[in-house]
Amino acid sequence: MRIRISKRNSEIIDHLTSLYNFKLDGVIARIAFTYSLQLNKKFNILEDVQIGSDGKDWRDERALFGNSADEKSYYVIYKALLDQHYNKNLTEEEFIKLFKRQLDFGLEKIYQDIEDKNITSGSHISHLMKLVKNGLELISETNPFLPNLTTTKEINSYKELVSIVVGKDELQNEIRLRINDLNEFDSCNIAIAGMVGSGKTELVKDLLYQISVQTKNELKFIFFDYKGEGNPDRLKSFFELTGSKMVDLRKMPFELNPLSFINLQDERARTFNIKSFVDFVCTIATQLGANQKHILQTIITDCFNHQNNLQSLMPESYANVHPTLNTVLETLDTYNQDNQRSPDTLDAIISDLATSIFQSQPNAQSKKIYEQSLYINLPLELSDTLRQLCVFLTLKYLLAEFSSTNDTEPTKDRVKPLRYIIVIDEAHVYLKNKNASKALEDILRVLRSKGVVIIMLTQGVEDYKTKNFDFASQIKIPLCLNINNKDYKLIESFVGTPRSKQKLQEIIGKLEPQKAIINIIEPQIIKINQFWQTLKEKGN
Repeated sequence: MRIRISKRNSEIIDHLTSLYNFKLDGVIARIAFTYSLQLNKKFNILEDVQIGSDGKDWRDERALFGNSADEKSYYVIYKALLDQHYNKNLTEEEFIKLFKRQLDFGLEKIYQDIEDKNITSGSHISHLMKLVKNGLELISETNPFLPNLTTTKEINSYKELVSIVVGKDELQNEIRLRINDLNEFDSCNIAIAGMVGSGKTELVKDLLYQISVQTKNELKFIFFDYKGEGNPDRLKSFFELTGSKMVDLRKMPFELNPLSFINLQDERARTFNIKSFVDFVCTIATQLGANQKHILQTIITDCFNHQNNLQSLMPESYANVHPTLNTVLETLDTYNQDNQRSPDTLDAIISDLATSIFQSQPNAQSKKIYEQSLYINLPLELSDTLRQLCVFLTLKYLLAEFSSTNDTEPTKDRVKPLRYIIVIDEAHVYLKNKNASKALEDILRVLRSKGVVIIMLTQGVEDYKTKNFDFASQIKIPLCLNINNKDYKLIESFVGTPRSKQKLQEIIGKLEPQKAIINIIEPQIIKINQFWQTLKEKGN
């Protein structure tokens, strides 16, 4: 293959090769080409724009693309990169045309970038190393659920026994669960399966009410209402009796900076935290590609670097201040202008998160979200992606916060102290999403030892068993309410193997609204508690 570049490009290559003291001029050409891919620069293949061919003539592929130890050209790698970039198997003519345009863009960008650099101080070298480092990070894989590498955080815990009544059996005996008694359950997590109208939401509200009363509102909770059906007037009694409040995203954003878990002091920890955040976003927003992911990581890193510089100059004003999603959005806009990049799905998602979901600058004096009980109303007007991002970025923040605490140690009576309760309504939405279910699996595993109770609600027992993970294995308190699919094997797998299969088969036939199967000592049918009935009995 023969590639002849423009005279202007040849001059820039010669200048940069000399400036950086490279032995081969193909080095800077390869860096410039890949830099243009980093910036997600794309050209119209059909556009008849030709780059001049009056400069250096590369007749040997190895000189331009590099070669392996056995002298084989790396052209195939660059061909694959460009094919992937344009999502097309390019012909040789198309490859040469686009390679020259990407090279031209990358060379001009590097040349402009270093024009204002202080050569004598070596800042041009630092700039080039940053490009290389960013390129390596673009292809690196990280664990999106890596815990925050920070010092141990102190979060209060409720150390007494928490006992809840889920309902009554056929003889009107209360069915009471000592959820943090390790003599009875080795996990506090609760799974509820029930179709629409089965009474599962009212049951959960009653359980939260009981816990709030019993702990004098010391044990806080967060309730994600994925359907967005929360009505402030109808929920008024629930909020008053549980000491909770509604966050209605139709009226106001959520008072949380999802970047606030990122470490400000430790650079290594900060790098991991930023990658973790970006991976979480891309886990849910699957429409974001590798280049968009890389741009987002670069932008957030730049925001934190800028914040650190401000803190160095004005420590009193900027100490422990995190960049916000608004800052990220503004920096992304500047990045687009500098790199002639058109806004795309990444910009739309960050804009929605910064303006509609999360409050851009939370009040520094406000409580942490785990220090208050919140009901998050996620309206259907928001896209599935945005609603799921709201839930999972909040869970990511909570995961980071609680991961930085010590495990809660049982008392001498084997009562496990509890710190917080997370309620995830319509959990089947996440369990059916391969990426989201993996995130949920990690959250369940990590938070289990931190004294966090997770209550999940789905429409069927089959929702808890995915191809890669059986969520019921992490749940020791399953409740099967009235469901559409009453297949015996599915229900047995969910509630646990019974002493008597015949008895389980019999009570499956008794399932109806406000009834549930629970299998503690043996399977039994119970009439479940309903918050509206509790209010009626109290005279509210």
